[in-house]
Amino acid sequence: MSAVRPAVGAPDPSVGDLLAAWLPGRRWFPAGGASAAGVRVEPWLAVTFDDDASGGGDDGDGADVVVLLVRLRGAGVPGGEVVAQVPLVLTDPAARGPGFITELRTAAGDVAVHDGGAHPACWLTLLRAAGVGDGVDGRALTAAGHVVAGEQSNTSVVLPGAPSPDGTGGMLKILRTVTPGPHPDVVVPRALTRAGWDGVPRFLGAVQVTTDPGTTTALAVLSELVPHARDGFELACEHAGRGESFAHLAADLGRVVAELHTVLVQAMPPGPLLDPATFVAGLRDRAVLAVAEAPGLAARAPAIDALLDDLQGRLPRLRLQTVHGDLHLGQALHGETGWKLLDFEGEPQRPAEERAAPDLPLRDVAGMIRSFAYAAAVGGAPDPSWEAEAVHAFLGRYRQSAAPAALQSPGTRRAPELDPPTADAALAALVLDKALYEVVYETRQRPTWVHIPLSAVDRVLESARRTR
Repeated sequence: MSAVRPAVGAPDPSVGDLLAAWLPGRRWFPAGGASAAGVRVEPWLAVTFDDDASGGGDDGDGADVVVLLVRLRGAGVPGGEVVAQVPLVLTDPAARGPGFITELRTAAGDVAVHDGGAHPACWLTLLRAAGVGDGVDGRALTAAGHVVAGEQSNTSVVLPGAPSPDGTGGMLKILRTVTPGPHPDVVVPRALTRAGWDGVPRFLGAVQVTTDPGTTTALAVLSELVPHARDGFELACEHAGRGESFAHLAADLGRVVAELHTVLVQAMPPGPLLDPATFVAGLRDRAVLAVAEAPGLAARAPAIDALLDDLQGRLPRLRLQTVHGDLHLGQALHGETGWKLLDFEGEPQRPAEERAAPDLPLRDVAGMIRSFAYAAAVGGAPDPSWEAEAVHAFLGRYRQSAAPAALQSPGTRRAPELDPPTADAALAALVLDKALYEVVYETRQRPTWVHIPLSAVDRVLESARRTR
């Protein structure tokens, strides 16, 4: 069981000062970089777990685990405000362990404070709270556990000792930015697992607490570990760097993405009918913001408007559906049994309600297409055709494997499908939308990389001009 209480003064007032100094240096800190200077850190709620959940009885290290939910407010925070999860492990100063931050003098005495994301006591607490490993010794559950290097927006922990149907262990993802209500990285993988689809790591459980009456907030997700898996982006970069074709792997990835969209239609509630004017208005608003922030886009604004005007005149009121929302090669693992897709949280920079909203499946296709461009650039593909070949293979197999867009759950009104020319126009607009986002990002962070997405913007606009 868990208890949720106001975090003011818990576990000690000095913790608030500690967090204000420590949080901005974390890779997952939502504000990031120099923008963290104007961010206010306000402890909101504290979550504690009873002895059965914490596993203290069979761990024996005397650690206390408290999960703080902290409001971050300021101009540098996406949307102006987010809630971050900060799990802490408190021990006697003589029992410093992994993730040690500092020692604090509190009213109850001196304590050593640890980042719970790196500490086995926190991992065990979350496993127990998810209902996993009952009757299994706590040390066995966390043995050989380690944090995945390079994770940025969350903290992922490999736990070979966690029980799973195939005996491969578990992957515990500690969500660092949390939102009240159903979490897509719980809801979607659970639905796909229940549907029997093996294109995602099997969903094993989640930690959810009641933060407001009738409202749950997800803190962590446990899925089955994919053994000997490779990150899709790293794998593609290696192929690109060696000048080795990625077409066969890209084609199989296209099949898996098509299956994802087909199963989601059946496993998730149907979305609303698309309103062409509203849909295109969203793309247009994002384009206007991009042009305002990236000077290099100004001359292209008329062509962008023309492409979007053309799309609005073509789109029918087809039914939207649940999609991945932020699909790219880094959200795919390639293991012994092929591709697995993960991380269904949506674009981290978009508001929570937008990230989980039904959309066109082509949004995911566009994200993957842009990812091949970055793999070619980062990997240093010696042949410019490497990217085009991968995209062609991926898109060809996706189109071959995709079920009709009008496939609906039983009892749902049938909606029109996208004819091929309209599907091409919609995909072009969504690739453009993603590339414009990348132009802004590169303008801010890596100006010498702007040419990568800018060339994609020009290719889309030139192709649209030729086909009108």
